[in-house]
Amino acid sequence: MQLIKDYVKVNKYTRPKMKLLGVKGIVIHWTATPNATPKNERDYFNGTAIADKTFASAHIFVDRKEARLIIPLDEVAYHANDKPSKVTKLKATASYYKGGNANLTSIGVEMCVEKNGTIHPDTIDNAVEVVADLCKKYGLSENDIYRHYDVSGKNCPAPFVSDPKKFVAFKSDVKKKLSPSVKKESPVKTAAKPKASKQKTVIVKVSELYTYKSANWNDKGQIVKKGEAFTIAKELTVSGSKMYQLKSGLYITANTKYVSVK
Repeated sequence: MQLIKDYVKVNKYTRPKMKLLGVKGIVIHWTATPNATPKNERDYFNGTAIADKTFASAHIFVDRKEARLIIPLDEVAYHANDKPSKVTKLKATASYYKGGNANLTSIGVEMCVEKNGTIHPDTIDNAVEVVADLCKKYGLSENDIYRHYDVSGKNCPAPFVSDPKKFVAFKSDVKKKLSPSVKKESPVKTAAKPKASKQKTVIVKVSELYTYKSANWNDKGQIVKKGEAFTIAKELTVSGSKMYQLKSGLYITANTKYVSVK
């Protein structure tokens, strides 16, 4: 789903302009503000929240009609650090944000609420599409999606906390978006198809390694860890050095000092 970029201004309360350490998960929220649109939420975090000195925000707000990106995806949003993270892999600190926790390692997606306090099915469908796109972008799966409740124990999104089956269904719908559709062959087609070449996998050999958001050594993306493996889409040469484009859309060095190929 197309994200409408409508960034709030840089400020200490809602957009501190601190960099994410990487994206290890997507945290799902609900706004709990009946009848507020993504634009209403953006304006709140660009005005009232700042005036009230409220440390809060999220990256993306979704309703039945649109998805609005108010914090750049490579920056910290204050959405998941009201208590220490209960999800171990999302725990993190940085010199510039010692209490960062999940705010340093995740993207926050907020679902808007209807006038009657419910989340419309179309809003949920749009959120599924947004989250699936994020999973593709950052090489995540449905298992990397969390409720705010899972991270800090907060009752958010309340409908997914009171009825966990709704959250299970949400993740299942994301998984379907991530899984390629399988086309059945017509029984009349008897000609043998050429065998597809086996896709190669690149494996990280060092403790931490940068990926890149484009075929540019200066365009650093998320950090990956030793032992993580990624499917190679193709190999290319950038400024005299070899690089792999990954199936996820990211790029990584092909230097055998840092990675191995299987």
